[in-house]
Amino acid sequence: MSWPRLKKKYTEGYDERKGNPSKEKLASLGGISPVWFHAVSVGEVQAAVPIIKAARDAGYTEPIIISTTTETGKAMALRLGEGLFDLHIYYPWDKTCFVKSALDAVKPKCFITMETELWPNMLWILKERNIPSFIANGRISDRTWLRLSGKITRPIGAAIYGLFTELFMREERDRQRLISIGVNQDKICVPGDTKIDALLGRRDYRAVHEWKEKFACPSRPIFMAGSTHPGEEDEVLKAYSILRASVASARLIVAPRHPERADAVAALFSGKYKTMKITALKADWDVLIVDKIGVLFELYGLSKAAFVGGSFVDKGGQNILEPASWGVPVQYGPHMEDFAAASREFLALNIASQLADGAALGAKWRTIADEKGDGEALKKQCESYFSKAAGASSQIWAKISSQID
Repeated sequence: MSWPRLKKKYTEGYDERKGNPSKEKLASLGGISPVWFHAVSVGEVQAAVPIIKAARDAGYTEPIIISTTTETGKAMALRLGEGLFDLHIYYPWDKTCFVKSALDAVKPKCFITMETELWPNMLWILKERNIPSFIANGRISDRTWLRLSGKITRPIGAAIYGLFTELFMREERDRQRLISIGVNQDKICVPGDTKIDALLGRRDYRAVHEWKEKFACPSRPIFMAGSTHPGEEDEVLKAYSILRASVASARLIVAPRHPERADAVAALFSGKYKTMKITALKADWDVLIVDKIGVLFELYGLSKAAFVGGSFVDKGGQNILEPASWGVPVQYGPHMEDFAAASREFLALNIASQLADGAALGAKWRTIADEKGDGEALKKQCESYFSKAAGASSQIWAKISSQID
């Protein structure tokens, strides 16, 4: 590994990534061993924050730190977790000397990693030091399972997952997969998906109303394409063209998964429709490109329908829970492996539609635009789903706190 190259790539937090958070920064912990949450980026942060909130709601007052790998993850942590955790650091690269240095400096009471983050050196050293470690909101995607279920990889996987003190998985299928490779079933429980708790806590109807006022044309229905990846915007353009052929007043909001792609995405639409970016918002637009983080969830709340990206291309799918939590009908492509359980339930409840391409998406949007009423039946279906699925975060914290008290 080329450390000079990494230093050039990671201009922020290089020392922390080498396991050397500053003494001045750690002094804010007052010499008390913290609970350490690790969330690699935005999605994992969204899963971690509700557990941290559950800890604070339960009366836990000692220090909590959160680490991320990406700068966007840090930004989301500071935004969603304001007042809940004491310190952010960048996660150390998984080299023994870096991990030992970070643990020597932080001296965590326990370590919680989110979803799919497995760093063997960290887990081995935590085990050696008798520091409890947990995976929360854990999942075994179909792609991971293909790698994990082989004759050679099964014992390796079992050894690594077996290093955790306890594993909190999102669904029963994840639990069964771990048991089948040899992980002790007594270590594994299925409290559910903490992102559901996060979404329910984040819904802000006043913010949605403010966006409606900014857009200043309530008679024009808004359709969304959220968290799109390269190659998907072409399909979204096809869909929007089909929609506009029958609903000339329809507007489109496109939020690329990576906001730095906003200019390229805007160029794709601007030749045919009046296109602008949300950071340069004016009253009259057909297509709006979201070139900043932190607003997608609110924008879902005012949409007539929402396509969720990472699904026309093979990226495992992005978060379909977000639009559904507002009672908005959801559409996505063939790839939704990372939210497979929610996808199955949404399809069964007619909350979502899984579509092959932009032409099918356009036809679906046209059907939704023609429907009468305010979608009250679908909203009730969504509310019922989320009320039954809530509560994973408090369950997870209760189990963690019982191990560290």
